[in-house]
Amino acid sequence: MSDGPYSRLEEPDRVNRRHRIHLLGWMNVVLCLLLVLIGIILMGTLIPRAWYHRRFHPYPGNPCTNPFTNCPLILISMNGFRHDYLELVRSRYGPKALPNFHRFQSQGVRGMRSIGTYPTLTMPSHQTLVTGLNPESHGVVGDNLQDTEWPGTVFRMRNQTSLNKSPWLESWPEPIWFTLQRTGRLAGSLLWPLTDAPVRSDLPFVQVSEFTMLNEPESRYMYDKRVTDLLHWLDNPYFQLDLILAYFGEPDRSGHTYGPASEEVARQVVELDGVLGQLLSGLEAKELGDRVDIILTSGHGMTEVRQQINLDSYVDSSLYAYTELSTVGFLYPEPGKLDEVFRKLQGASIHMKVYKSEDMPAELNFSQNSSRMPALVVIPDAGWCLVKENKSHCDVGDHGYPTNVTDMDAFFLARGPSFLNNATTPLINALDIYPLMAGMLGINPRPNNGSLERIAHEVLKPDVAERILTTPVWFPRWWAWFMWNLSMIWIIIGFAFWVVLFSLLLTSVYVQRQDIRILVVPDTKWLDEKV
Repeated sequence: MSDGPYSRLEEPDRVNRRHRIHLLGWMNVVLCLLLVLIGIILMGTLIPRAWYHRRFHPYPGNPCTNPFTNCPLILISMNGFRHDYLELVRSRYGPKALPNFHRFQSQGVRGMRSIGTYPTLTMPSHQTLVTGLNPESHGVVGDNLQDTEWPGTVFRMRNQTSLNKSPWLESWPEPIWFTLQRTGRLAGSLLWPLTDAPVRSDLPFVQVSEFTMLNEPESRYMYDKRVTDLLHWLDNPYFQLDLILAYFGEPDRSGHTYGPASEEVARQVVELDGVLGQLLSGLEAKELGDRVDIILTSGHGMTEVRQQINLDSYVDSSLYAYTELSTVGFLYPEPGKLDEVFRKLQGASIHMKVYKSEDMPAELNFSQNSSRMPALVVIPDAGWCLVKENKSHCDVGDHGYPTNVTDMDAFFLARGPSFLNNATTPLINALDIYPLMAGMLGINPRPNNGSLERIAHEVLKPDVAERILTTPVWFPRWWAWFMWNLSMIWIIIGFAFWVVLFSLLLTSVYVQRQDIRILVVPDTKWLDEKV
């Protein structure tokens, strides 16, 4: 090997250093790319939600037409709106009545009947809409119920304090608004049942509390004000809600008081037509008319009640307690009295049937053993109601009967860029509305009793149905939970990782430069000796 100023390294060492310089160069490139990528992600966490969500949220000039853009979805319940009320009102007032319902249907799809779940009561039915589960599975088995895990407490729909004071829904299946917000998106609730109490420390991002309705239910929060608030939520750039749940108490209240075929119910349907017109006009004024999906439905229908069954005629009332007693009876016999009460009621009237909870007919899907199920369930025939001597009043109209009673079926209308235009389908299953909403929102549904395949092609445009049915949700549930619930921790971890990568890059550059210097800088000591 010749002697010279660049020959202080042996040839194997020189080759190794050249190889290391090459590897370090590639490593520097990779580190730079990682630093830029992580830096962009960290900077993205500082961008206001209202700015970046507008890029992927429908607004004038940005319609929801691709998998990366989800239309806001509004689910509106007009409680007690029976499947045939539109026809009943038009037969009374003429075919041109209800112009806004007509416009809504002509621009969307109508399910001629929406069959619910048993019992066809308000709280269970509305929990079914947001969980896709039968009441035996989601745990809200009645409007008034007991739970053996909460002894001495009766949870009552008309006593909001009883529903809020204990976390009685904490360990039960989660509603869709909770699942949505776990992915970092936002939901709103306008008087939707059971959204006042936190679910695992979470509440809808914006809501109107059920306490608003105490004492004077409708006069405290007028329908036009509800629509105004709903439109404000939808258009507010700092909210950008993906899901809004809205509840209207009519025509249920009038149906109970006056009966489903009454003039008062017809007037309430006409008023709701005006409410719907206000909503549609408001959306059009904000240029959101074709950029928002809307589902109108109800938890149940309504039927006329003409006859009574007095349980005191068959069994001593001191032998049992009850939580429901009208179109369904939930009885809780005193200890040791179950068989006696059952025996005395069984066959007592040809117009009612009594079951132990474990022996309920399979078609009712109301026999699952849980702490919420009553010991005895009494089911009167349609048009009959259960009473006692000290509770002898029956409403003129009522609901709660099995789902094979057609009058229990609700209405279903849907309109928006995702839905069919001017279409009808004979039957909708209320259980399917939950997976439908989950698919439209692009979130993983929790286990449920519904079927997306059963409803998608019935109500959605073909391309939308195909996309929802074939496009998987990208992130599994645990990943979304980590990404959003621990967001601040991830920001800290990301910043620390960025610092580590930056340190590695500096070290790598330093080592690479040293190797280059050794290879190409002359040996000054050797040159001095030669001189």
